[in-house]
Amino acid sequence: MKKPAAAATPTQSADGAASPGPEAKIQISYSQPNDFLNTLSLTKYSGADLLATEPAGSNGTASVLRFEGGTPIWQIDVEPGMFSTMPLGFSTKSYAVSEVKFGNVPSHFVQTTPDTGPPEPLEPDHFYIFSVTRKSGSTSYDAVKVNSDGSLQAYEADPRAGTSFRLCCNVSSDFAASVPSSSIDSSPPDTSPPAEAPGP
Repeated sequence: MKKPAAAATPTQSADGAASPGPEAKIQISYSQPNDFLNTLSLTKYSGADLLATEPAGSNGTASVLRFEGGTPIWQIDVEPGMFSTMPLGFSTKSYAVSEVKFGNVPSHFVQTTPDTGPPEPLEPDHFYIFSVTRKSGSTSYDAVKVNSDGSLQAYEADPRAGTSFRLCCNVSSDFAASVPSSSIDSSPPDTSPPAEAPGP
């Protein structure tokens, strides 16, 4: 079974104090020797609609969802320099991080989004796509929903057309959000007879 290359899990602060928002840790794996993290980004979406389900072999059922919106809220990149451009031997270990906590920039990396200050906290009832790009060019994605209680649901994702992703596997029935009724004109057509003009 393929191990997810990145996964988000809820965490709590060490002092037990309430955090400004849900937290996530992204687990990163590498399949090639001397590979390392190049870019990690996070995009926020306001909703998700289920488009289709399909068999995913022995893993069960995969779901194709279209996410609504798409606002980049955080990105880190490997710091520019000779070793990150042409790493040799032991130097790659400094960049091959196995875990990144959302909002925390690891050593040898720089934050490029936002320009200054920490990113906005994860928001309940919203969706996020974590994108992990390695120096080899290998990219993996995870789709995460922040539930109303601050807990997280995360699934390995593969991009499709536009803002659609194939999520694997056995996506919870409460993951996708229905289209808000306010965005659909559901009022019935006016079938009343036209008003008659008043007589003379």
